Amino acid sequence: MSDEFANRNNDRAPSSGSTRLGSTIVLTGDLEAHEDVVVEGRIQGKITLPSGTLTVAKGAKVEAEVRVRSLVLHGELKGTVRAGEKAVISETAEMTGDIVTPKITIANGARFSGGIRMKE
Repeated sequence: MSDEFANRNNDRAPSSGSTRLGSTIVLTGDLEAHEDVVVEGRIQGKITLPSGTLTVAKGAKVEAEVRVRSLVLHGELKGTVRAGEKAVISETAEMTGDIVTPKITIANGARFSGGIRMKE
C-alpha cells in the first residue's frame, strides 16, 4: 500500500453508514465498529458499537457480550447486553441474559429470560 493511500484513508472521519452481515456469515470473535450493524447470520464473541445500533434479524443467532448504543432484537440473543440509549425486543425475539439500559420495550410474544436493570 502506498503512503499516499494510507494517509488518505487515515484522514477519513468514522463511517456513519451501516454494515449488513448476511445470513451465510458465521463470525467467531470480536466485532467493533462505529456504525450500525445488521446481523442476519451467526455471531459468537463480543460486539462493541459505542455509537451504533445492533439489529439482530429474525432467524439470526448471537451469543455474545454486547455493548451498543441501541439494540433491536428480532432473532435470538444469548448474553449480557449494555445498551446506552435503548433496547427493543420484538415479538419474534428470543433472549436469554441480562440487559442494562435506560429504556426498554418488550413486545407481546417475545421470549425473555434474564434480568433487566434500568439506569440513566
